[in-house]
Amino acid sequence: MKKALILILLLLSGRAFGQVTFQFLPEIYGRNIEGLLNCRIINPSGRKTGSLMLTVSERKSGTVMTVKTANFTLMPGVNSLPVAAVRGASFEFYNNPVAVIVRHDHDFPVGDYEYCFTINYAGGDIPSEQCFDYNLVPLAQLHLIEPYDRDTLCNKKPLLTWQPLIPTVQGTTYQLVLAEVKNDQNAVEALNYNLPIINQSHILSPILTYPAIVPQLEDGKTYAWQVTAYKDQTILNRSEIWTFREQCNEKKKEPVLSDDGYRDIEDLVRGNYYIASGAIRFAVTNPYKEAKFKYQIETLNNPGKKIKGLPKIVLATGKNKIMIDLANTDSFIDGYSYLMTVWLPDGTMKNLRFIYKD
Repeated sequence: MKKALILILLLLSGRAFGQVTFQFLPEIYGRNIEGLLNCRIINPSGRKTGSLMLTVSERKSGTVMTVKTANFTLMPGVNSLPVAAVRGASFEFYNNPVAVIVRHDHDFPVGDYEYCFTINYAGGDIPSEQCFDYNLVPLAQLHLIEPYDRDTLCNKKPLLTWQPLIPTVQGTTYQLVLAEVKNDQNAVEALNYNLPIINQSHILSPILTYPAIVPQLEDGKTYAWQVTAYKDQTILNRSEIWTFREQCNEKKKEPVLSDDGYRDIEDLVRGNYYIASGAIRFAVTNPYKEAKFKYQIETLNNPGKKIKGLPKIVLATGKNKIMIDLANTDSFIDGYSYLMTVWLPDGTMKNLRFIYKD
């Protein structure tokens, strides 16, 4: 009896040891149909033949779709899906609102998803299954910060900054490309065809000090730059292309300031970048009667989360100097990025991105 029990345990442990496992990054490859089969299969035992079935479900809507491949061979070690298996895969979409969106757009909308991978073996062995959960939210646009778009600088080695990827994907690195815009070129052509002055990869933070080994920028020339966010070899997001001009022999136009250092709101949002040292200060003109100043602030480190307990502000007729005290709300974190949206008296809406500093 004891020997039989030991034999059973050995068989079970051998089967567990030979279990196939999967490597899949839903935060990258679970965002659209094209990425679903970008997985690796780790086979710790001998050569096997089987087919893969992938089921994608959303917590509220249920099963969204299934993907099935024909039989393929798993070699010992780490396997990628063969190209023939990927090309010949069949896709089945279920009857629910999420499935309709995915079938039409090939992108998964916001939701709480489960991705289950199953290998069904041709020899009748017990299938291998592994599931991955991910709460999918859209990636925010990758914004450049400074130098401002179409700005004029007198700095031959400027500091280049941009907004980090939101939401954060662990292991993300950035690539920054900067090139001269020559005569009769636009910014896109400059980056595509000109030899870049800076082409630096594997940047870990959203800031790049001008490299010491790179020739400094030249007076009177215009430059284009762009940042791309990567995870391994996969592009996660890409910024717009901005340009700036290097010009030191002409006096740069200074921003219009109100008295006591309150910048006009129109100039404040021009560069869409601001350092808020405990408070935000700006000036706004109200040509109408007294009215409540409408604004909101949300954190870019947690998109969609609005800050509560902000001061209430009333606009008088004429020029108003406004100071929004942030230090006493206990809602702001040093070094975090925020987005303030304001609705001006004339009905226009302005957005200001800022970094909070204690």
